[in-house]
Amino acid sequence: MSTVWVHAAAGCAAIAGWLYKALSRHDSRLPGEEPAVAHDCGSSWTILILRMLQVSLRQGSSIPRALDMVGKAVGGDCGARMSEVGNSLTRGVPWADAWHAAMAVQHEGAPADSPSKGNTNTTQRDLGLLQSALESSWTHGDMPGVRLEFAIEQLDRDERAAIERNAAKLSVKLLMPTGLCFLPAFVLVGVIPAIASFMM
Repeated sequence: MSTVWVHAAAGCAAIAGWLYKALSRHDSRLPGEEPAVAHDCGSSWTILILRMLQVSLRQGSSIPRALDMVGKAVGGDCGARMSEVGNSLTRGVPWADAWHAAMAVQHEGAPADSPSKGNTNTTQRDLGLLQSALESSWTHGDMPGVRLEFAIEQLDRDERAAIERNAAKLSVKLLMPTGLCFLPAFVLVGVIPAIASFMM
């Protein structure tokens, strides 16, 4: 019987090794090549982008330079579009036109049905948030820190609310099967003996 377990363990190890090799073949990057990064997801990444912009602007960087540098640091589609906006503003393109052009362009030659297409809505939302947070600073000379801080707090509140909603949904999904398991036990242990005792 113990040889069966040894052969089963060896078979499982062989299958695991084969799966590891098969799945690692899909990663066809060269050894020194940068991994393809898709950072354009989630409000926590957006909060990080806003914080980096806030720090850059607090240190005295101009809005176009901050957008360009943070965009290069972020990478991905969102970062490329931020850098494009910064470069456009540096060249003298009007505020609305620079943002409109960056939101309209699909970067890195990705086809319309590519997986990066799914991040387009998040990228559009992030760029719209950046545009609205920095617009009064660009057009009226207001301090950008207040608007950026408000945007960060709003995103944080929204994310916390979404986490609480998802936790409530999960608790209902977990309690429903548990309750359905306890209901027959309650009937068998509590209700039937009580009815039987009344009938005697």
